[in-house]
Amino acid sequence: MPEISVVIPVYNAASFLQDTIDSVLCQTFRDFELLLLDDGSTDHSIEIIRSYSDPRICCIPCSHDFVGTVCRGYSQAKGKYIAQLDHDDLMMPKRLQIQYEFMEANPHIVACGGWMHNFGKTTHVSRYPLIHEQIVLNTLLHVPIVNPTGFVRKQFLLEHQIKHQREYSFCSDFKFWSEVAKRGRVANIPQILTLYRTSDEQATVKYLPGCNDIYQSIKFEMLEYLLSRQTNENQLINEQMQKLIPILMKLKKENFFSDHPFLRFMHELIGGLINKGLINVSL
Repeated sequence: MPEISVVIPVYNAASFLQDTIDSVLCQTFRDFELLLLDDGSTDHSIEIIRSYSDPRICCIPCSHDFVGTVCRGYSQAKGKYIAQLDHDDLMMPKRLQIQYEFMEANPHIVACGGWMHNFGKTTHVSRYPLIHEQIVLNTLLHVPIVNPTGFVRKQFLLEHQIKHQREYSFCSDFKFWSEVAKRGRVANIPQILTLYRTSDEQATVKYLPGCNDIYQSIKFEMLEYLLSRQTNENQLINEQMQKLIPILMKLKKENFFSDHPFLRFMHELIGGLINKGLINVSL
């Protein structure tokens, strides 16, 4: 069995798919399988996949059903670890080696991600919090682990029955990594692991604006989770919080706050409570 399963859903990616595949095949870590799941492409993506003779590649034709295709890839993965990559992005040459060695050295960590260099329409480096407590807090604003750098223990997913959920549509990766972070310790590695292609055709540009309500609902689910982790370290502050939170939530419901400033405020508030040990998200 391979140590790592690399899962890449593919949909009409012919213009850049070869570069993506080559970036995986050029990894310094060699013990992996590459699952390329064609999500009902109407271009010649599947012909590009089938042109490769590398025995580590498995071509899996699927009907057009993005979340179902991702779930199929995860279920068919044979590796101890699953590494995620999008069909238009590129792995840095040592990505799998870096993440594999990190996870082997840290058995208490169930999943890890890393930083990305954005190229194409925009160019910059995306950096993310490194330790579990800050990563979980950051879900009030952003995804905890960015999908093109995601690396997770498959056994952990099986034990906790975590998978992508169709009702979250193109936000299913946000929900997926949030559920992982609720149930096990996660980390981000402070190295650029992925080159992230930015363009007008990428899914985050084409589809996510229409999923904004779902995206925000996941943040509020994480807010409820964080508030449920209050400790009994300071009875006075607990009593004050029990009065304050319902007031804030009512003001939000009455549209005194829009989502972004409200979640920003709660991010600062809960961050302070975590630092003082009044909310415990350690696992």
